[in-house]
Amino acid sequence: MSHRPAPPAGARRRKPWQRRLAIGAWIFSGLCILGFLGTVLTVTYGLRQSAGQACCWAENATPEWAARTMGVQVPETATDRRAGLHSNVQYDVALLAFTVPTDEADRLLRPLRSEGSEMARNRYPEKPGYTRGDGFTHLGLPEPETFVEGMRMGSVCPRDAKTPQSESLRLCANVYAHEFQPGTTRIYLWASSEAPIPKPTG
Repeated sequence: MSHRPAPPAGARRRKPWQRRLAIGAWIFSGLCILGFLGTVLTVTYGLRQSAGQACCWAENATPEWAARTMGVQVPETATDRRAGLHSNVQYDVALLAFTVPTDEADRLLRPLRSEGSEMARNRYPEKPGYTRGDGFTHLGLPEPETFVEGMRMGSVCPRDAKTPQSESLRLCANVYAHEFQPGTTRIYLWASSEAPIPKPTG
C-alpha cells in the first residue's frame, strides 16, 4: 500500500504577497477602528461643550444690571422687578420685567418708538403654557406672547427715534406691554446680542 508523500513544509506557508495582503488588511482595519473611536470621542466632547454653554443662566442678574446693560431707565415707581441673562452658543439674551401704572408705561415707551409708529396687538398668540429656553418662564412669569387681552408688542433698536431715551439704548429689544389689570401694566424687555453680553458681577 503506497502513501502519498507529504508536501514540503514550504508549500504550506503562505506566499509572500498573501502575507503582505493579510498584514495590510489588519492594519487598515485597525486604522478604521481608531478613526471611528476618535470621531465618537470628538463628537461627544463637542456635544458636552455645547450643552455646557447652551444651558446657562447667569447668577446675580439684577434688574439694575439689566436696565444698565440695555440702556433703559426704569421708573422709580416700578415694582415686581425681575431680570435674567441667558447664554448659548449663538447669542446672549438679557431679560427685564417690571410693573408700573399704565400711564407711566406709556410715558416710558413713547420716546422709544419711531415717529408715527404704534405698538401692535398680539394677533397670533402662542398657546397657554408656551415656554422658551431663554424666556420669561425662567423669571416665574408667563411668556408675553401668550397674552392677547391688554397686550401691546413691538421692537426697538438704538436710535430708532430721535429722543434721548432711544439714543441711550445699547441693545435691540422686543418690547411687550401687558395691562393685566385696569391701570396696571407689566413691561417685558427681551434683548439679544450675538456678541457676548458682559456678565453681572457680585
